[in-house]
Amino acid sequence: MIFRRRSASAPSAADSSVAASPDDPGSPTEVIDPATDDEWAALDASRDWREDGPFDITEVDLAADDVERIDVGAVIVTPEPGLRIQLVVDQATQQSDTLLVAGEGFALQLNVLAAPAESGYMAEWRERVVEETTGSGGSVALAEGPFGTELRRLVPVTDQAGQTSQLPVRDWLVEGPRWLLHVRLTGQAADDTAGRGPAAQLEEFCRNLIIRRDETARVPGTPVPLRPPEPK
Repeated sequence: MIFRRRSASAPSAADSSVAASPDDPGSPTEVIDPATDDEWAALDASRDWREDGPFDITEVDLAADDVERIDVGAVIVTPEPGLRIQLVVDQATQQSDTLLVAGEGFALQLNVLAAPAESGYMAEWRERVVEETTGSGGSVALAEGPFGTELRRLVPVTDQAGQTSQLPVRDWLVEGPRWLLHVRLTGQAADDTAGRGPAAQLEEFCRNLIIRRDETARVPGTPVPLRPPEPK
C-alpha cells in the first residue's frame, strides 16, 4: 500500500438475497429474505473498506512520491512485479473499458462503472450479478472479503468441444465517489479465499489503484472508458 485515506464512514448497502457458506464458498446456499436479514448490509457498513485503497483521485497527491504509474484514463495503476497488465479492446469499436491483470496461473479483470452520487449502488449491482449468474445456471455465495461483501461464484463455461464446466470466480465490489469498481478474480486467485497467495498479491494491486472517473453523465452501471497510456 502506498497511500492511506483518513477514516470515513463506509457506504451503507442494501441487503443481498444470497448467503455465504464459509466451509464451501463455491456452493449454492439458502436464499435469505432481504426484508428480514441485514447481515451483508451491516458488514458493508461496519467499517471504511477503502481506508487503505483503492483511492479516488481527489484523495491522493501523486506529486508526493516518485512512484512510476501507468495512466489508462479512468484508472491509474501501480505496476506490481510478476503481474502483466493490458487493456481488453473491443475489436468492433476499438474501445476499451476492461483492464486485465495476469500472473502465473491467475488473473484479475476490472471495470470502473458509473454510480450515483449517493452511496448504496453497490448492493444493487451485486444483486444484478447474482441474478445474471443464477439465471445462466451458475451459483453464488456471499462471504466477507477484503473489501466487504464479496461474491463467490461458479459460472458455466463451454469449451470449443462443447463441454460445459463450472468456472470459479470471486467478485470484489468497491464503491467510491460516483464510481463502482468491479473486480473479478479467476484461476488460483479465485480458490485462494484465505488470501495468502495470489489473492493477496491482487488485493495489494487493487489497494494501490487510483480511480479518476470523468464528469460525463452516465447511467449507473455503465462502464467508464479506459484508454492506452500516452507515450513518454
